[in-house]
Amino acid sequence: MKVVRAILLIVNLLAAVGLLLTTLAGSIAPSRSVLPAVAAYGYLPLLGLNLLFLVGWLLAGKWPFLISAAAIALRYSMLGLFFQIGGTSKVPSVEEHPDRLVLLSYNLHNFSGPEFDNAPRDTFALQFLDLVREHQPDVLCLQEYTDPKGCSVTDSLELLGYNHHIGSRMNRDRPRGTAVFSRLPITYVKAIDRQKVMVELLHGERPVRLCAVHMDSYDFDATDHEEIAQMRRGRIDSTSTRTLRKAKQTVLRHESEWDEQLRPIVTECSVPLIVAGDMNDIPSSWLYSRLSDHLSDTYCDRGLGFSTTFHGNFPHFRIDMVFRNDQLRTLSYRRIRTRISDHYPVLVSLEPTAP
Repeated sequence: MKVVRAILLIVNLLAAVGLLLTTLAGSIAPSRSVLPAVAAYGYLPLLGLNLLFLVGWLLAGKWPFLISAAAIALRYSMLGLFFQIGGTSKVPSVEEHPDRLVLLSYNLHNFSGPEFDNAPRDTFALQFLDLVREHQPDVLCLQEYTDPKGCSVTDSLELLGYNHHIGSRMNRDRPRGTAVFSRLPITYVKAIDRQKVMVELLHGERPVRLCAVHMDSYDFDATDHEEIAQMRRGRIDSTSTRTLRKAKQTVLRHESEWDEQLRPIVTECSVPLIVAGDMNDIPSSWLYSRLSDHLSDTYCDRGLGFSTTFHGNFPHFRIDMVFRNDQLRTLSYRRIRTRISDHYPVLVSLEPTAP
């Protein structure tokens, strides 16, 4: 019995240290160490494990409950990045908020379905158009966008009133890559790279700047997904270094993307600003911490419950986000469940604050 108790105590200590380590990613740049960045993905599982130890030791009347209690107390506040209460998903009416701006951010996976389904891409494209008709956003911020061969989504969106559009890449005046479709006039465009573009929208008489982004992807393939499944079962061997190396390279690129591309936009903007898109990183990451140092996460403003936005083969996380600066306020936040893509769209309504 003493041996079992000693083993449990060691595992408990490792779980507590692991929980603390997962929350260091926000303060340690990937270029200094990528270990916290990778460990950050274990926050929720390790929080749950520590809760189990806490309850187990309490029921047994043993002092080691203090180990997990201390770890949870130190990092419990981060739970709000993953779970929210008190928010609302209802978009207010124009009568209630005449200055509202409704934005839909969505990684469409090139209309290839949630898991590269065999269904024709036209099918998913038509489902997407139905989604737009249902929710009637003012602005669409789309990632992995391209017109399917048999269906011109661009033309259909123009018929729905989205007459202003631009992409991080263009093909015969048609947006590709990261695309912005707007019912509001686009008065300024700045190309950032092949996956990011910044536009200025004329909202009433005020400009609103939108930075539409698709941060660098992990590009995991079938082999990587199998290695991830093995690692989740506790089997880590020399073959797993391939996947871990990809993860390391990606978080390092996220650091340079922030430093060279996003930070100047975020820190120098003097008008209402929205940063939206597929961040390819989680809320406990170094990238998220940098963005939230300057901007507010609309999910934390008005979210409700868990808001997983990626539901592909990789473990499910909230990686599609919408941030705003203090010249905007969040009225509502909604994650919409669909099977159009391996991501879920995020619908946010915002309102400019008093000038």
